[in-house]
Amino acid sequence: MTSVETAAKTLEQLEAELEVAFREGDVGEAALLAWESTARFPDKSSVGRIYIKKILRDPYVANLRLEDFQKNAKALREEEELEELARLSALGLLRFPAQRYLSLSLLEAAEKLDKKEWMQPVIEPLGQPEDDDVVLLNVVASLANVLGHYERAQQFFEKLLLLEPENETVIQNYSATLTGLAQYKRAIDLLENHLPKATKPREYVHRLLPLYRLAGFEAEDELDKLDRRLFEGCQNLEASRVHADLRLFLQDTPGVIFGLEQLLGHQWDPEAAFDLAEAKLGSGDITEGLSRYGVRFEAFPKLEWYKTSARKYVGQPLKDEWLFIWGEQGIGDEIMFTMFLDAMVPRVKNAVIALDQRLIPAFENRHPHWRFVDRLNLPDDLPTFDYACPMGDLMTLFLPDLLEQGQTFEQPMINPDTSRFEQISQLLANKTKPRIAISWRGGSDANGIIRSMELSDLMSGLPSETQVEIISLQYDEGHEQEVIAHGDRRVALSGLNNRFDLEGVFALIRCCDAVITIDNAVAHFAAALGVPVAVLVPAAQTQYRWKNQSIKELLFPSARLFVQYKPGDWPGAVEAAWRYALETPDAKPSRS
Repeated sequence: MTSVETAAKTLEQLEAELEVAFREGDVGEAALLAWESTARFPDKSSVGRIYIKKILRDPYVANLRLEDFQKNAKALREEEELEELARLSALGLLRFPAQRYLSLSLLEAAEKLDKKEWMQPVIEPLGQPEDDDVVLLNVVASLANVLGHYERAQQFFEKLLLLEPENETVIQNYSATLTGLAQYKRAIDLLENHLPKATKPREYVHRLLPLYRLAGFEAEDELDKLDRRLFEGCQNLEASRVHADLRLFLQDTPGVIFGLEQLLGHQWDPEAAFDLAEAKLGSGDITEGLSRYGVRFEAFPKLEWYKTSARKYVGQPLKDEWLFIWGEQGIGDEIMFTMFLDAMVPRVKNAVIALDQRLIPAFENRHPHWRFVDRLNLPDDLPTFDYACPMGDLMTLFLPDLLEQGQTFEQPMINPDTSRFEQISQLLANKTKPRIAISWRGGSDANGIIRSMELSDLMSGLPSETQVEIISLQYDEGHEQEVIAHGDRRVALSGLNNRFDLEGVFALIRCCDAVITIDNAVAHFAAALGVPVAVLVPAAQTQYRWKNQSIKELLFPSARLFVQYKPGDWPGAVEAAWRYALETPDAKPSRS
């Protein structure tokens, strides 16, 4: 994962937050804070022990079975809901101390949230691993990595490789150990030798990039040589998958498409088919890309959460019939697809649109003639629908004609709430220097890690003497501590809940001169608001919404792309993004 150095909370901070969480009835958060305070400070946290007793007296908590905790933890692990996983696991460990599955679940959340301070308190109650306990040996070895005890970690990993030589988690963790020991060539050989068998080669390639540089090699040359030596013939399923991922990092979209087509020739894989659809769209083959886009429901079945017997809407005019449109993907995708509602205005009179609740006010203002409802809590009084349409299908229905006819959407796509905008404008007061909002991380899966960076990496592109007001719009767990630990006084917290108070976030973005962000929700917010936004894009990404110029100009005309010059190498793109943001027309002091 992307390493994030954040300051661990003090006992005083933990206990203060614990009291607030308990008072507000947030049992999960209270349980996590109580667990952390007593696990990290076992001899000092009397407050934590008192609250544990109070939490465990709750009738609901007292009646939960171990099976309930394990089932829910499994679901949260699969869905990558890391913060909820941490809260649930901590609550479970209060009920069932040192329970192995819950301990490992909390450890997984700690690793991915980069909560290093949780790791040792989670592992120690499990005791010393047996010689054949692969899971616990790997856990202990990984902790040694985190603590910088690389020689000890190496002993564990060498034992593990004898037990399970093809275990991908062990291989990737051992490569980190070798990196810590400055044995870069051994780490490279380890990853390259196992790459043909990797289930997710993209993760291996991402690990190889810094290793090549540390070993004194040009990463692009090494990836290209590796591909030509072993994979470019796409002789089997595995070779095709690796070839596609290597060409992705090399920004060779035709090579990506060839690899994916060969992979699908060897064996049907709906996720690869979806990747091919996006690659086709990114390359400019709109017709082929859109024709393949429907495979997303086979690739990711959870997207198709709404089942209906209503007829499928195919773009025709509707007079009195009712149409139901349902959001299906993340909030950034939902903003993008909702833009195509504009194309429906002359076609459809009666529509109900199910969206992420946080977006409803913004799009209600744009389309007051339709009804918007919370997609996670559909009301009981909905009409009987004659037609239904998943939100992503609006793009497949209307994008070709919009591009062919050179049409544009009225910008900005959304506007902040007037009262929130006035309130935040007054709080920010008169601007005396450029005001830039930033975000640097998005997602904990392989693609999220590839597109993310550390705050220090983002700030490295800004000269230390530049006078600028910077506001963090980062929204994941621990971002506040990260800003504080970074120590640059130019960077301020927003004072908002950046994840849930989107009306406040929209108003704050509109008060900024520009936004610099990776490809995450913030990029979509800023572009939809019409604010100049520098979007930092990794080489290893085919995102059509940014890299297809025609689509970007239609949907996000205020966005400017800054793509890695070399795979995995951010500095050049980051420096260019800062220059752009500081040169936007409004990035100058207000005149009195």
